[in-house]
Amino acid sequence: MSEAIFDKSLRDVAAALAGGRISAVELLNESHSRICKFDRGEARLGATLQLDERAFDYARNCDCERQAGRSLGPLHGVPVIVKDNIDVAGLPTTSGNRAMAGAMPHADCAQVQRLRGAGAIIIGKANLSEFSFEVRSRSSLGGDVLNPFRRTVTSGGSSGGTAVAVSVGFAVAGLGTDTGGSIRVPAAYTGLVGLRPTFGRLAVTGIAPLAPSTDTVGPIARTVDDAALIFALLAGRNRPTAARPIRGRRVGVVEQAFGTDPEVLAAIDGALEVLRRDGVEVLSVPALPDHLLPVDRPHIVDEEFVDAFDQYLSTNFVVGTAPASVAAIVESGASLPDYADVLRMRLAHSGGAQRAAVLAYYAELRAALAKMMSALRLDALAFPVSVTVPQSLDNPKGGWAPELAACSGWPALSVPIGQAVSGIPIGLELLAQADQEDILFDLARHIERAVGPRAIPPLI
Repeated sequence: MSEAIFDKSLRDVAAALAGGRISAVELLNESHSRICKFDRGEARLGATLQLDERAFDYARNCDCERQAGRSLGPLHGVPVIVKDNIDVAGLPTTSGNRAMAGAMPHADCAQVQRLRGAGAIIIGKANLSEFSFEVRSRSSLGGDVLNPFRRTVTSGGSSGGTAVAVSVGFAVAGLGTDTGGSIRVPAAYTGLVGLRPTFGRLAVTGIAPLAPSTDTVGPIARTVDDAALIFALLAGRNRPTAARPIRGRRVGVVEQAFGTDPEVLAAIDGALEVLRRDGVEVLSVPALPDHLLPVDRPHIVDEEFVDAFDQYLSTNFVVGTAPASVAAIVESGASLPDYADVLRMRLAHSGGAQRAAVLAYYAELRAALAKMMSALRLDALAFPVSVTVPQSLDNPKGGWAPELAACSGWPALSVPIGQAVSGIPIGLELLAQADQEDILFDLARHIERAVGPRAIPPLI
């Protein structure tokens, strides 16, 4: 089996494993070969922070179980990578910070347990934005995560390492976290599907907090079906809900969030035309009033991070392996300088004086969105993940629209809809009301089918 297996979907890889066309050990060897080729030395993309030496033991066990006629689940032998703010027993959970390099968690987090229970092999931990602070993935432990479609461009963040690892083929799927766009933005910039589930749908115990009122965990995958399968497994189901027709669905277009980039606008128009052709009624929605836009407002992360992270440090790790507090991390001098400044600023906000006001604003925005969707009988909203195509490593978020999911607590999905002339992929975001992930998958499948096979990074 050639390395081309890593161009395939999770379902195709799982079928190859089940059919004996490749073994779990062979697949893991190919994974490590690709990591050595694209994530070490001068060619380094910066996607991985640490690999789990036990992975080959798990792979050998997967092959033995297969030979004995026993299936471990839908992910039997499939290599998966997780963001390094997610607990994996036996590996430090670093959040990308040098002061956290030895922080040993007590156990796998619940979502890693479910992936293992489905037969996945956790190959290691992915680089990220330090403490998940921004949409440029860079850390004091791993440096920048480069975009495999153009190395001089950001991969997005904060789950950029996970996205790049899946896009290039270090793993077949990955687990990221999303507070304000951290799954959806890197998925969009690397040509993948990323799901931010409904807030509270999946447990986040054993995951480094950023803002507990909006933190989520979810899949980054190569196809919509792959994301749907992983989400189902994380939610405790053996299989995803079967695809349903979309004819008669109604999608509202948030033109207020579009920007002016002609490449993004053209890609969005093409995706919306696919939905129209397949029987979806696509209509523009009224602009949100300025006072409800998530722009230049106090942010929940500023109000919640320090207290939540201090609590996490005190309970999540083997005694003596992690710093005592956020203040201790600052005093260690281990952070990148600008992140150290952010930590100091957030220390000044500890206590969450404006937390109640921020949450009241979120409730007001959620109510306004729900009222609009009810009045227009909408199943979902659509807008670009980013209003711009990133041009450099130092790239802004690309608009406020991804914050709609964070503020409302509703599920949102990023699906690839094309590429810019520069080669960087472009993503469409779909947002539905709480617990309506299946509507997002149904709509996105039609777009994916029309757009065609995912974009493959030129270095593969």
